[in-house]
This record gives sequence, structure tokens and C-alpha cells, in this order.
Amino acid sequence: MTVRAAVQELTVDVSSRRRWDHVDVRVLHDVSLRLVGGQMTALVGESGCGKSMVASALTGLLPPGARTGGAVIVDGVELGPDDPRWSAVRGHRVGLVPQSPATSFTPVRTVGSQLDEVVRTLDGTRSSAELGAAVRLEPGALDLYPHELSGGMAQRAALAAALAGDPAVIIADEPTSALDRELAGAAWELLASAARDGAAVLVITHDIDALSDGGCDAVAVMRAGRVVTQGSPEEMLGSSDAYVGGLFEPVS
Repeated sequence: MTVRAAVQELTVDVSSRRRWDHVDVRVLHDVSLRLVGGQMTALVGESGCGKSMVASALTGLLPPGARTGGAVIVDGVELGPDDPRWSAVRGHRVGLVPQSPATSFTPVRTVGSQLDEVVRTLDGTRSSAELGAAVRLEPGALDLYPHELSGGMAQRAALAAALAGDPAVIIADEPTSALDRELAGAAWELLASAARDGAAVLVITHDIDALSDGGCDAVAVMRAGRVVTQGSPEEMLGSSDAYVGGLFEPVS
């Protein structure tokens, strides 16, 4: 198994304003996580526990002025938070499906024209039509403007953009939060398909119900900025830990 990306004992401190002073707040504490090619990993935990900050670290999008310890590694290369090499890594080696896919597109241009631009920028090997077909996006959707897309169509378009540079790692931040159960299942299947094609996929999610049947290979559970346990979905469902059990109770 090839590790495509990892964080090792990662700490992140961000500046917070309190009255007239700025203080550093530690939002990640010694987080370690490996993303393996051909596997889909889910990162779960209560709101505000640091899940999205892990995604930011793995895409080089930490808040300005953030201070880090530990390591962020993509395809064997260690990258710092302000490392200029992120511009070559982001999109090419790591693709991001943002939490609000519709707003990630410019509102005044069609989805197809924006996908074409992403392909050109990343020297992608597939056209916008081919990317749309890969994520089962209706051909006519490429001629629409972002505000004309349904939630499911926007999610597929965002995944198409993330795949444009043929990345080794795909990070999806709450990809099913605005979708109904049927569309959420389709989104999980698309991400699982990307993993079957060889990508290392990280899904940040509250969709606990989908973990056992969504093609997920591994689960990491976060609490208060720390990864408290990792294992298979079945192991999480059978955990005796009170916090883990509380997260997975709806599906037990």
C-alpha cells in the first residue's frame, strides 16, 4: 500500500483576537493520519473538533499566520504551511472538493467553461466533457451557470474540477451535507470509484449512516483537535469508547 499523503504529529496554532490582545489558540494537537492509495478514509467528529483544519493543512490552505509543528507530507515531499511548492501540488497532486461546491464556481460563467479553464491550468489530460462523464454529470449541465445547478449537480461538478489534474489525493469536505439520502449515496459512490481508480480519498463528514455502506475503508475519529482512534467502520461501530459510541449510535 502506497501512502500518498500524511500528517505526522501535526500541531496547528492560529491567532485569535481577545479584547485588545492576540493570543495563539491550538486547534490541532499532534494529529497523525495516513492516506493510502486505493482507499477511502473518513474523518469524523463533533463540530469544531478540527476536521476541516486537517483538510486545510493537507491542501496548504491554513489560515494566514498559522504556526505548525510536525509534518505534512504529500507524495513523499514534506511541505510547510507557507511553502511555495504548494502552488504546484494543489490541484496536481491534491484535489479538493469544497464544503460549498456551488459557491466555488464563478457565478457569471458556465460550469463547462470553468472546467475547461481548470483543465488548461492544470495541464489535465481529460476535457470538461470527459470529466463530466466521469462523475455522471448530465452533458447539458456544462452549459449551465452555477446558480442553475441542483445540489447533486453542483457536487458532481466540484468533484469533476477536483479530478481535472488527475490528483493522487482527493479531499472532500462534507460532500453530502446539502444532499438528500439518494444523492448522498451517489456522491459516496463517486468518491469510492475514485479510490478504486487508485486515489487516496479523505472524506470529512457528519454522515455517519453512510460509513458502513459507502465504500469507506478506514475511519479516524477526532475530538478537541486530536485523533482519538482509527480503524475500520466495523470497529468503530463496535467501539466501547463512550465518545465514539455516541457518534455512531444512530447507526448501531
